[in-house]
Amino acid sequence: MSLKNDNFRYGWIIIFFAIVLFSCNRKVVSEDYHQLKDAEWQQDMIMEFNFDIADSTKIYNLSLNVRNEGRYQYSNLWLFVSIEPPSGKVHKDSVELTLANPAGRWLGSGLGDLYEKKYPYKQNIFFPEKGNYTIKVRQGMRTENEILKGIHDFGFCLEKAY
Repeated sequence: MSLKNDNFRYGWIIIFFAIVLFSCNRKVVSEDYHQLKDAEWQQDMIMEFNFDIADSTKIYNLSLNVRNEGRYQYSNLWLFVSIEPPSGKVHKDSVELTLANPAGRWLGSGLGDLYEKKYPYKQNIFFPEKGNYTIKVRQGMRTENEILKGIHDFGFCLEKAY
């Protein structure tokens, strides 16, 4: 077999895997992360995420994503979450995310000293209005100096449920 045929075959294999990789994420409608400078989250810092709903009849899953460092000193993370639809009527919520099990092992997947976990927040929900929605998140942990250390990134993921 010639080198030219091998290159052609490898090219098609790469294209095939690229198609498979990108087609696996067809359910994701919107996803965004904010990186926290020096992995420090000030108590008064509000993270804001925006996404558009084009079809108000679809069912969605909304997840909160956390990347924490091994130096994070708590096993949980309290959050104050608000979702604002285009009409402006805000839905507020308090949420506790469990980052480590009772034995102190971090949940989720890890690479080095960084751990990532996707937490289901609202499952099988619909957004009754078309348009731009805003999610605002503020950490609700009680710390001595109002700075939460060890949270590297925080984000959200909105996916089609079906």
